[in-house]
Amino acid sequence: MNRRDFLLGASAAAGGAAASGAAAAQEGNASGGNQSGSNTTGSGNMTGGNQSSGGGGGSTKTVEVGAGSGTSFAPEEVTIAPGDTVVWEWTGEGGAHNVVAEDGAFNSGSPEEGSGITFEHTFQETGGFPYYCEPHEAVGMVGTVVVQEGGASSGGGGGEEQVNPEEMGVPFQAHFVGIATILMMVVSLIYTFFTVKYGESPNAKGGNN
Repeated sequence: MNRRDFLLGASAAAGGAAASGAAAAQEGNASGGNQSGSNTTGSGNMTGGNQSSGGGGGSTKTVEVGAGSGTSFAPEEVTIAPGDTVVWEWTGEGGAHNVVAEDGAFNSGSPEEGSGITFEHTFQETGGFPYYCEPHEAVGMVGTVVVQEGGASSGGGGGEEQVNPEEMGVPFQAHFVGIATILMMVVSLIYTFFTVKYGESPNAKGGNN
């Protein structure tokens, strides 16, 4: 390979890498655009004879009352934003339960037994709100609601929400493709410079066959 052929090949490779990176970045931006999700708002309704604490306009997280062996909240901790509502839903397991905040901010009333019972509370202020079940506090039936700006990191209904990395504002795939493309171009240009400046390598001499 002579010097001219090498330069043409290096230029073509750099151009192809740049085009691939640009296409990947456009595809990543198209697929990772702004997506709006629908939030479930708290209704403010209560079944089972208890008074509700009122529904808000934010999203709703559900906590199971009587999960596992019947003496647990699931999940034990939820993280929400101000204005969001937590709904506690009785599973019907573990006997009679209630939901009582340690600071008195909310209270579902007397312990009740059965499924289909719900109690909800809308949180307006940030902070941590520990709560417990009066009949089963001694066996560890406790939970916590964390209210912080930015909202939930823990899902309702016993499972964690999976966070889409692109919701963090960085299209990771296009980001990494762009870095790889730049590195390929830099390496190609540096190699071309040294080849042109100091001559062809001994293995490249001899012309084309």
